[in-house]
Amino acid sequence: MINTKKADLNKLLNPEKVIWPYKERKDKTSLAPFSMELHLTSLCNFSCYHCSYQDRRSNRSVVDGSTIKGLIDSIIDLGINGVYWSGGGEPTTIKDFTKYIDRIANSKIEQALITNGLLISDKWIPLMKKFNYIAISFQASRKETYEKITGYDVRDKLFSNVRKLNDVLEGTILGARCVINKYNYKEIVPIYKDAKELGVDYLIFIPAVDYEKRGNVELSEEEKGYLRDEVKDIESSLDDSFTNLRRITKQGGAYYKKEVNRGFPCYANQIRATAFINYDGGVWLCQPHIGNQKYCIGNINDCKFTEIWNSQRHCEVIELLDSEHEMGKCKNCRSIAYNRVLHNYILTGAGNSFHDPFL
Repeated sequence: MINTKKADLNKLLNPEKVIWPYKERKDKTSLAPFSMELHLTSLCNFSCYHCSYQDRRSNRSVVDGSTIKGLIDSIIDLGINGVYWSGGGEPTTIKDFTKYIDRIANSKIEQALITNGLLISDKWIPLMKKFNYIAISFQASRKETYEKITGYDVRDKLFSNVRKLNDVLEGTILGARCVINKYNYKEIVPIYKDAKELGVDYLIFIPAVDYEKRGNVELSEEEKGYLRDEVKDIESSLDDSFTNLRRITKQGGAYYKKEVNRGFPCYANQIRATAFINYDGGVWLCQPHIGNQKYCIGNINDCKFTEIWNSQRHCEVIELLDSEHEMGKCKNCRSIAYNRVLHNYILTGAGNSFHDPFL
């Protein structure tokens, strides 16, 4: 199938896109988050061995319906630009999920969904059309590898669901995400070819990170070398507007560049860029810190999100994060490249002289 939506990964993921929100928001102190990422359930219908939430999902937590409704009321009242359903567990397993999506869609707030795609049946198609972005998890090319990673023989069903979505979605950008791990790193080129054939708009590769320190999750240097050699064989034909695979291999098999920022604060927090809501109700400003109470600014089970966002605790955590960012302690964070771009812009006034996509 020919891809007709022409989503350009370079444009979607270029960190220079944060300059205009900075211009609009830099001098304002009372701001709603620009976007919000919702990790409202720890339940998942897969059991991926590399999942960064594997141990944390053992408590089987889900934010209750009345609290979710209150959160959505706050999202709409605050006029947040975008809502991102992701993380922890599989968002499509949330009870009354369709009602929540409808409510936000009616407010004209943009929505994005990261899903494993298993539950997307014909009856879900009208709902899927209400998302601006959908990213399906691609785990492997071979059926056997898919089963090793997820615990289930679902490869053919998932690919069928992707074809179904691609046939009916018009205004929605449909992408794919693949976590590179010890089971699938030898299938990266076939996965790239599968994604092209299935007609998705883009394919992001994310090397597994052992956030929970379980061991045997991240690729060894030997495995990274194998990956680089495989990609080198097809490098001339890689479509950089479709995938970040070339960047991944140039960065030594890392999702984020290994350099850290020093000597300036975290602008992402200063402009109130994002809030992350976890399945225990906790609110965080940075994804790598989710679960660490040192950085938690409040809990939506205890009070309204607007109260948490406007609290003194929020300001205190921003100061803490600014200090750690200035000392170069931040890593594995999507804001690292964004902050470098903004720092360069602040120093020089130039927005286009620092092209450093965070992938």
